[in-house]
Order: sequence, then C-alpha cells, then structure tokens
Amino acid sequence: MAAKKAELALYEIKILLQDSEPPIWRRVRVPRDILLFDLHTVIQFAMGWQDDHMHEFVIGKKRYGEPESDEFNFGMGVVDESIVRLNGVAKKNAKFLYHYDFGDDWRHLIHIEREIIDPANTRSVICCDGANACPPEDTGGIYGYAEKLAILADANDPEHKDMLAWMGNDFDPSHFDLALTNQRLAGLEV
Repeated sequence: MAAKKAELALYEIKILLQDSEPPIWRRVRVPRDILLFDLHTVIQFAMGWQDDHMHEFVIGKKRYGEPESDEFNFGMGVVDESIVRLNGVAKKNAKFLYHYDFGDDWRHLIHIEREIIDPANTRSVICCDGANACPPEDTGGIYGYAEKLAILADANDPEHKDMLAWMGNDFDPSHFDLALTNQRLAGLEV
C-alpha cells in the first residue's frame, strides 16, 4: 500500500500597502514553509510591482533580505532571505513589514491571517482577493502617488496632460484584476 502524501499547510496572508487610501491590498495563499526570497517574489507579482528596487522584511527585531543590498549597514546586519522559511520566523496572526524601494518608501503590512490545509496539495500560490491598483513604480511613494492621482482627477491642472501621458490613459486607481494577478502568480515555483 502506498504511503499517503503529507498534507501541505498554507498561510493565508493579507498584504496591505500602508497609508494607502482607499486601501490597496491583496490576499494570497502560500505554502507556510515558503522561503522569504520567494515570498518577496509573490508580493511583487501580487501587488503588480516590477522588482526594480531593493527590499527587506522586518520581522520582530530582525531584517531579512539580500545581504549584499545592506550597503548602508546601520549596525543591524541583514539575514539572508534565501535561507529563511516563513514558518520559521512567523506564525498564524503574525504581523510584519515588507519594505520595498527605500527611496519611494513603500511599506507593506503583512498579516498571516490563518493557516489552512491545501485541498489540492500542491506548492502553488494563489491570490484570493484584493482591492485597488498598485501605484506605478517611481511615483514618489504613497504621498507622491496621491499627488499624481489628484493631478489626474483635475483636467484643469496644468500638469494633467503630462501626468496622463506618464501614467497612461487607461490607468484606473480603483481597478484590481484578480485573473491577471493569478496569471502572473501561476508560473511561480515556490
């Protein structure tokens, strides 16, 4: 008789872009033993970022990321995210920070909302829900993004035409495409 395959536990995680109004967020399911490096990739794909900038996780009093990216080394070394598993540093109900693009200062609150058993028993990632478009890269952080949206909303603003060209005629800050998000996530091997 063949041995039964062990059931795979998942974390359902909410990713909230801090200070966004209305809230920009995604809810994803990932294997609970996902490497932090792979979680970084999941966040990039789920939010719609382009992975053009440095990042780090701050969990408790430790920072996790790419050690070579710690060029400023503020006396707190960065733990290599490629060797740390999420369930080794965070459990159900944990909240921690994912910091992306230190210049624009995009801060994401990560909340492990619950632990579930994967009915498909695969190491896949899925986005279950979300709201609002991710800001385009290099928009000046959450406050720069808000300023750009105000310019887009005011056809009489002298910068309106240029902003429309830069952000795109079809940019809709309230749009979230679940199917497209899952398309991006489908090819990930975690």
